[in-house]
Amino acid sequence: MHLLNRIIPTVALAAALFSPYSLSAQSKDPGPKPLRFNPNIPPMLPGAAASDANLFPAALQAFLQGNSVNGTLVGPTGVPFQGVGLGPRFNHFGCSNCHRVPFAGGASYISNSQAALASGTLTDYGVQAPGQTAPAFLKTSGPTLAARLKYKADGTRDGAMYPIWTISGRPDAPGCAIPQVDWNAELAKNNVAIRITTPTLGAGLIEAILDSAIMANKVAGSAIKLVLGIQGHENRNTIDASISKFGWKAQTRTLRDFSADAFRNEIGVTNDGAISENDSTPSCNFHPGLEDTPVTTPNGPMLRTDLVTHLMRFLAPPTPAAPTASSNNGQALFASTGCAQCHTASLPTAANATPAIFANKQVPLYSDLLLHRMGAGLADDIIQGQAGPDEFRTAPLWGLGQRFYLLHDGRTVDLKAAIAAHASAPANGFPASEANAVVGKWNALGETQKQDLLNFLRSL
Repeated sequence: MHLLNRIIPTVALAAALFSPYSLSAQSKDPGPKPLRFNPNIPPMLPGAAASDANLFPAALQAFLQGNSVNGTLVGPTGVPFQGVGLGPRFNHFGCSNCHRVPFAGGASYISNSQAALASGTLTDYGVQAPGQTAPAFLKTSGPTLAARLKYKADGTRDGAMYPIWTISGRPDAPGCAIPQVDWNAELAKNNVAIRITTPTLGAGLIEAILDSAIMANKVAGSAIKLVLGIQGHENRNTIDASISKFGWKAQTRTLRDFSADAFRNEIGVTNDGAISENDSTPSCNFHPGLEDTPVTTPNGPMLRTDLVTHLMRFLAPPTPAAPTASSNNGQALFASTGCAQCHTASLPTAANATPAIFANKQVPLYSDLLLHRMGAGLADDIIQGQAGPDEFRTAPLWGLGQRFYLLHDGRTVDLKAAIAAHASAPANGFPASEANAVVGKWNALGETQKQDLLNFLRSL
């Protein structure tokens, strides 16, 4: 049995918490569509070459794999944790613990197994340890989270991600005794920025989008954007100056970088893209050299980071619901209110993209992949590359129909609240949100129009 199967509550819970709206004069977020949901069998992008298709099951296995310190821990229920290199600090045991809805590679599920790691509910994972407690920001009925510290103790900027747990006290980490970050003390200082999981469905298509297409779309409709107060700019990486497309602040250049960073930062597995342990305490480092070593696949030996990259690259994009009269009207309102000025309906891939499956595609991601100033209300006070403390990449909206938690920190499950949060007056040294005029147009809609627009968003 896969690790993922053991920790997903029934879909009935989702249905109970997100029931369809009843007809009334007041518009209401209809909530996520019923889950088209087999978490262990995500759909592959159609048309892949045989060699890529044959590798997909092995890539999925690497994505679903649980990790322990030495790759030998087996819990009381018989679930093996054969991935090597957990810790010294970690957020969870594997990729699929965080990327789960509507299947492996997606977003956070309605409940969060992270919160159970200190409660004793998941003691067979071997994580229950003296002195480890769940931070106040972790909720069982909330999203899977990663946390960053805004400032260091000396007052200079930080911004790095700090894993929530340590391997101290685990049966497979004898002698390791490092404390958790004192999360609640940092919360009291307003020094914690939290983020939810970004979905990776269709990520290979996003990776293939041309930089020139992003730049052309940046200047398209400039007169309208000027009136609405929309600016936006790209986040270019320091390696080759190409536009970074992944992460809440477009801070990650490629899917391979995304995989390497996640293995090291979220799980603790060192690899050729992230070679240093996330804690250098000698008594907690059990493996000399890199912990991501080749595994056997149909295409020969491959690193797990490469396998997870392959999975993300070949995951099919989300499938929208069949259009209705209401959602069609909502799509038109999405454009006329100005939402589409940032949430661009589609962007093209390169004509010579490789493999050929990615060439000459229109990617219906509903994002311009640019950074926008969102004001004090959404600011997380984290700087990454050219992304300022109140700037975020326009979140792709495809798949929104089956997404539970919204905004970068998962603060709401309600689309209306998420839309309202896009507006922000100048405050705390931050300028007004670039979305203010668009939110004003949303506010001016009638309730039936708002319902149509909400129905359109939940159809994606």
